[in-house]
Amino acid sequence: MIRRYASWFTALRGLRWFGDAVSGRCRPGAPVCQAGRMRSTTDSALWSRADDGTSPLVVLLHGQHGTEEDLAPLLPLLPAGVVAVSLRAPFAEGDGFSWFETADGVREAAAEHVAPAADALRAWIDEVAPTAEPDADDLPDTTGPSGRARRPVAVVGYSQGGAVAIHVLRRAPRAVDTAVILAGFLGVGDEPGDDELLDVRPPVYWMRGLRDESITLMDVQRVAYFLPPHSTLTTAEHPLLGHELSEVFLAAAARYLGAWAAGFSRD
Repeated sequence: MIRRYASWFTALRGLRWFGDAVSGRCRPGAPVCQAGRMRSTTDSALWSRADDGTSPLVVLLHGQHGTEEDLAPLLPLLPAGVVAVSLRAPFAEGDGFSWFETADGVREAAAEHVAPAADALRAWIDEVAPTAEPDADDLPDTTGPSGRARRPVAVVGYSQGGAVAIHVLRRAPRAVDTAVILAGFLGVGDEPGDDELLDVRPPVYWMRGLRDESITLMDVQRVAYFLPPHSTLTTAEHPLLGHELSEVFLAAAARYLGAWAAGFSRD
């Protein structure tokens, strides 16, 4: 059963998005919480089940102009041992929502555009997957940004959500344990965590369709240049697929995440 819970974004009041604060004036429980062009609804996350606080966590990030419903078909494909959540991006744009904005007329996304979304996501993950004391015995053996134990976390990003997923690793290389990138791209520019990422090299699964006309050749080349040295990379290219969020992508992501989660099985 897919369950709705209160906004993941209400936990982030006090972070700043492009100079607009998600302030206390945005009353929790209100239909819409708005600061500048940033909007956060209080019914903006889909959970696969109630979170027990210890199961491996899978976080899903939709694409530009999307909603939390877009990746919901992946939820029932995931193994029973994980808890998954599909989040809604903060910026109302067109008929959906976006994770960040770019300057008018600019096609590519600069690292500075993507960074606030990555930092907000990391802060939320820190809330739901906090590090524990070194002797904690109720969590699988994974290591968070502080070097202390926490439950395993995977992030799945489609298109613009894929850019955010990569950027979380670039800003905090140990914030998540693995990333699945579906037709994603890279924020242009250096980040403080890029050098550390060369040492951490977390597992990343990058999928794309060879008929994708939304992700430019330059976008593909940037990802192809960046990920191999900065991750333990698995790639999949599908000659007949474009930019659509296809069943092929979802099934492959589910298989990958199933194998990843099996490594933390308590059976």
